[in-house]
Amino acid sequence: MWCGCLSLCRKTFTSLQNNENLAATKSVALIAPAHSYRASVFLEAAERHDIPIIFISDGDSEVVLASRAGIRVDFSDPAKAKQIVYQHLQASDVQAIIAPDEKYVAFAADISRRLGLPHNSVDALNVVSNKYLARKQLRSSKFDAIPGFELVDLNRQLPDQISGVSFPCVAKPLNLSASRGVIRANDEHELLEALQRIRRILVIEFGETQSIHVLVEDYIEGTEHVLEGYLNSNNLEVICIFDKPDALQGPYFEETYYVTPSRLPKTVQEEIKNVVASCCNCHGLTMGPIHAEVRVSEEKVWMLEIAARSIGGDCSRLFELANQSSLEEFIVRRAVGHPVEALNLDNAAGVMMIPVTEEGILRRVEGVTEAQSVDHILEVRLDVREGERLVRWPEGGKYPGFIYSMSDSPEQTEFALRKSYSHLKFVCMPELPVVVKWQ
Repeated sequence: MWCGCLSLCRKTFTSLQNNENLAATKSVALIAPAHSYRASVFLEAAERHDIPIIFISDGDSEVVLASRAGIRVDFSDPAKAKQIVYQHLQASDVQAIIAPDEKYVAFAADISRRLGLPHNSVDALNVVSNKYLARKQLRSSKFDAIPGFELVDLNRQLPDQISGVSFPCVAKPLNLSASRGVIRANDEHELLEALQRIRRILVIEFGETQSIHVLVEDYIEGTEHVLEGYLNSNNLEVICIFDKPDALQGPYFEETYYVTPSRLPKTVQEEIKNVVASCCNCHGLTMGPIHAEVRVSEEKVWMLEIAARSIGGDCSRLFELANQSSLEEFIVRRAVGHPVEALNLDNAAGVMMIPVTEEGILRRVEGVTEAQSVDHILEVRLDVREGERLVRWPEGGKYPGFIYSMSDSPEQTEFALRKSYSHLKFVCMPELPVVVKWQ
C-alpha cells in the first residue's frame, strides 16, 4: 500500500513543483504516518480536484525529503515536529490541515491554531480521544445519554475498585480503536479475568507503565448504529447512518456489517442526529468530519463513542464504489471552501469488515472468485497475504479484508454481503513455539 502511495506522492509532488501559480492556489496539508493506508486516498482525492497538497509524514521517502511540497518529521518528538511543520507551513498558502488518523488530529489542530486556520479546540480533541475523559465531560455537562461508568487502575488492587459495578458491564481500554480489548463481563469473576486480559494487551501495546487505566461501563441492550457526519460552524450535516445488523452482545465486539440507509424509524434517526449534535456541542467540537457510534434501546439513543475524524479502515471506499465520489474528496473540498454538494448514497449500500475466525499463519484464502460473483457485490478486497499472522479479537484489531455491496434495498444489500462472505475460507496453520537449544 505504501509503495502505491509513494508513486502517487511522486506524481502529486512533481505537479506541485511544476505549478508556477502555486502561491495563488488554495492548498491543504495532510498529516499522516508513512504506513497510513489512508494517505494515498487523500492524495488522490486532492489531485482529482487540482488541489495542491503538502504531505507531512515520518517516512524516509526520497520524495518527501526532496520535494518542497513534502515535509518529513519525527512524530516521536511532538514539540520539535510541530515547530518544523509550523515553520514550513507559515510560508505556504495552506488553507487547512487534515489528519485522517485520530492519533494526529490534536497535532494538526495545534498547528492550525498557531497559523490562524480553522480548527477544533486542542483540548476538545484530547478529551474525545480518551474514552474516560469524554464520558466524564459529558456527565459534568448533564448529558444523560451515556451509560454509567467507572475508571479502573489496573496496577492497583482490583476487587475494591469494582465493588460498585453493575452487571453486565463492558470493559474497554481508553485509547485503542477497532474494538481492541473491549470485553463484556456478566459477573465479578468474568470482569476480573477481562481486566487482566486487557492489561496484557496494553502492556504489549505500550509497555509497563505506572498507571494503566480501563473504562468499565454499563452494558446497554439494543442495536448499534453509526452516524457519519460533517460539522460546519457547529451545524451537523448527516452524511449517512449505518445499521450494524449483527447483534453485538459480546463477549467481544469486533464489527462486521455496516448497511445504509438505516432501517430505524425516521423519528429515531432524527434523535440519533440530535444526540450526536448535543454531544459535539458538549465537547466543543465545531468543524470537520465526525464518526459517532450509538446504541438504540427501546428507541432511546445512547452515546457510545465519538471521534473527530471520518470512518476508519477501508470502509470509506464504499462511498467511491457506490457513488463515484469519495468521502475523502468531500472532506478535502470542504476544507478549502470549494462548493460541494451533500455526499449521499443514492442506493442501499453496505460494507462487511471480514472478521478473523481462524488464528494462525495464513496459507491461503479460498472462495474469492465465488464471493465476488454474488449479485450486488461491488468488490471483495483482501488486505492480507500468505504468511501473515491473523489474530482474533480482543487481542487482534486488523481486518483481513472488506466486502462492498450496493442494491435497491438494505435487506438485499445485507443478504448479498452475507452470501458473499459465506464463500470465503481462510486456511491457516497454527503458530509453533520456537525452542532455542543452547549447546
